Amino acid sequence: MRVAVIGADRPWGALLAAELGVEFEVVAIGAEETSDLAGYRQVDLLQREALDPVLAGVEAIVHAAGGGPAGDGEGAVLDTAARSTYVALTAACAVGIEKAVLLSDLDLMRDYPEEYIVDPQQWNALPRAEAGSLAPLMAELVGREIARTGRCLRFGELGAETTADDAVEAVRQALTAERRGHDWLLAHVASSGRFA
Repeated sequence: MRVAVIGADRPWGALLAAELGVEFEVVAIGAEETSDLAGYRQVDLLQREALDPVLAGVEAIVHAAGGGPAGDGEGAVLDTAARSTYVALTAACAVGIEKAVLLSDLDLMRDYPEEYIVDPQQWNALPRAEAGSLAPLMAELVGREIARTGRCLRFGELGAETTADDAVEAVRQALTAERRGHDWLLAHVASSGRFA
């Protein structure tokens, strides 16, 4: 299966592009100029015309650019999260890609009291009134509205709360899951801590 990892210039995206390359043919895509990944392609993730040709022949996408977007200023952070997710998913739909995995952030659930058992199906996100907290939720909402067969995985901090092995396995399972029509699944991926 040919998989595009969008956001391969960010920690989760770079890790997944490298690790998934063992099992899948990976197309690593990012907005930054440099990357250590072989075959990395720099693309303006906010422009559909730039992304369309890179998705030719791709069968699934992993969007790692919406969950913890980089940017200067709150407006840029929010714009990157929402618009890059919109551009990636509408481009994928336009070329017939039926599987998409959106990465988000477990920080959306941190403000619930520690003693609560918080799962992704019964609890709503609690974003703070700041761009870094709102951005992953905006990406999730855009993803849910566009979803064909979509998976949203909320990760904890890389290497601390969510190990690389658990993250790669969760994405691998999401990519190979059987398609069930229009579908949206939200899951927490944590190796330790309160969300495990």
